[in-house]
Amino acid sequence: MGKSNKGKKGSKKGGKKGAATPVAAQDVAVEVVEEKVIEECPLILGYHQIRGLAAGLRMMMAYKKQSYTNAAYGADMKETWFGKDKPELLKKNACINLPYIVDGDEVVTQSNTCTLYLGRKLAIDHDVYFFHNHTVLDQTMDLRNDLMKIVYPFAGACPTKDAFPEAAKSHLAGPATTHLTKLENFCKGVYMCGDVPQSGDFQVFEMLDQHASISASIGEASFLDKFPKLKNLHASMKALPALAPYFSSDAYLKWAQNNGLFTHFTGLSDDFVYGATTVDKVTF
Repeated sequence: MGKSNKGKKGSKKGGKKGAATPVAAQDVAVEVVEEKVIEECPLILGYHQIRGLAAGLRMMMAYKKQSYTNAAYGADMKETWFGKDKPELLKKNACINLPYIVDGDEVVTQSNTCTLYLGRKLAIDHDVYFFHNHTVLDQTMDLRNDLMKIVYPFAGACPTKDAFPEAAKSHLAGPATTHLTKLENFCKGVYMCGDVPQSGDFQVFEMLDQHASISASIGEASFLDKFPKLKNLHASMKALPALAPYFSSDAYLKWAQNNGLFTHFTGLSDDFVYGATTVDKVTF
């Protein structure tokens, strides 16, 4: 995945049931190669300079080789987002928030809506799976919302960073196990709806990846072993050739899992620095 970094942010223009073994790269290569490559269009994805709610969206565009402009708001977002871009986008969408997608004259916001929008636009989603896929998205959001209670101090469940390890253990044993058990039993094949990924799978992957990282950090690296279908889904997506550029990108390897200004857990080293806003052209 190539990108030309334009530095600090400027103006934006253009507006099988049961557990299975991980899918090897050669098993999915034909499926990916045969899919139509989406022609480049002026898509803009706006979000914090973290993985967070936009990780799945970035993965989807990598999966379909859809080039886009990545507006990543950093430590200066008071000026760049609240002071500049949000007021302008508010004129086109009264619900505007992060993440958002600008697609020509269309401005889309709210994370699940953005996921479904890309699922349709990029021809990832199939109508026959719509309700199952939508349920996957909602259940995954429930899991994420419970995770946020411990990675940020705002909910009171984990007021300090020192309290995070014990809070994480409680989360893994309680809410995370509840939500992941539901998703495990709801999984119809290699992916949540069957043999090919739908938009919900990209959001599921991010939550599995974050929980694997958190569990490893507190000495419970085998946590996902309790969910063999989901563990296989995670490994299978990691093996997809189309996603290799994403998994080698800074957006996956070097960006915090959660907002670096506030979180108890970034998934990175203690010397992590939450940088200034950037606008990058991401091409495939």
